[in-house]
Amino acid sequence: MKRLIVTIIIFFSFLFSKEYVITKYIEDKPIINVTFKGPDQVKKIVDMDFKVLDHFEINESAKYSFDFNYDKVTKTLKVIYKKDNQPFLIKKYRSRSYAYFPFLIHRAVYDINEYFQLPSAKFLIRKVIYSLLTAPKEASIYLSDYTLSYKKRIISGGLNIFPKWADKKQTKIYFTKYERTPVLYEYNLLTGKKKKILKSVGILIVSDVKDDKILLTMAPEGQPDVYLMDFNNKTIKRITKYPGIDVNGKFWEDKIVFVSDRYGQPYVFEKDLKSGVLRRVLHHGKNQVGVDAYNKNLVISTRETANAFKPNTFNLFLINSQDDSLKRLTMKGQNSYPNFSVDGSSVMFIKREHFSSKIGIIRLGENKVFYYPLSKMLQSFDW
Repeated sequence: MKRLIVTIIIFFSFLFSKEYVITKYIEDKPIINVTFKGPDQVKKIVDMDFKVLDHFEINESAKYSFDFNYDKVTKTLKVIYKKDNQPFLIKKYRSRSYAYFPFLIHRAVYDINEYFQLPSAKFLIRKVIYSLLTAPKEASIYLSDYTLSYKKRIISGGLNIFPKWADKKQTKIYFTKYERTPVLYEYNLLTGKKKKILKSVGILIVSDVKDDKILLTMAPEGQPDVYLMDFNNKTIKRITKYPGIDVNGKFWEDKIVFVSDRYGQPYVFEKDLKSGVLRRVLHHGKNQVGVDAYNKNLVISTRETANAFKPNTFNLFLINSQDDSLKRLTMKGQNSYPNFSVDGSSVMFIKREHFSSKIGIIRLGENKVFYYPLSKMLQSFDW
């Protein structure tokens, strides 16, 4: 039974379905016009960014217009800002590789959003890191943009899983490589250098990063617990002590949240790091297999059905600690491994369709969800 729970927590099986996000968006969007000149492949990303962002109303007769011009030869994107059809600002974005153009588009759309001082759109310019299962006991780690249009394999050979950004600038990652025992590595994307951090028997996963501290799931004594590693004083402190399964710790205000089977099935608990007080967070559903935290919010994946011979339904719920509100983010299918964007405006999650995976992005304020497919099984990700 415990092996089954661990398998569920680690690999998170889901099924594709249509989703409905229960939120409301602000009114009075700025009206702009957008034109484009260049390859259709690039235009597709421009259209996608404005659609996913959903902060503007596009109209050809708008007072403000933005002319996108991408030159494939020079790998340069030029955006002309116009007011009443008169140019007043020109921005240029360059890259060494044509394949990198999605990031140029994302940055340009982000800058337009900033010009109008609209709600944060940092999710557009964040890089995504993910592990893809390629064969039995084989997984590679890839770098991508949020649409998965840009894909670059950065780590391969063996079982490389659970990548996690190690710094705010997204220059380094942590990941686990299964050798004779699990080994935690730090990988520098700028230099290509890999550094061994530590190793442990059984399981070794970085689940959250906060400044110079990381939360780990380790099982040096046979059962997994949550540990806190502090790089400043070079210490590792055991946070949970339970003869069962405690995994997937996340920093949440002055507490941590984690998944535990101490009630027989996996549920999300919070633990106050000062008082040590422990309590269950969400009293809804069973098998709560995923959790993430942002400011006062939690997003949790929980099972809502008990089917013995067909896939069960796992839905995402949003919890606010200030007012104890509970919002359902999905309605059907199997949705798990939720992950807040760096600005808290979106939730990225994994959805499995048959034997492949999709990354889903819920725009919390915009009442929309978008999917980006992968041809193989997605193991985990971070953005």
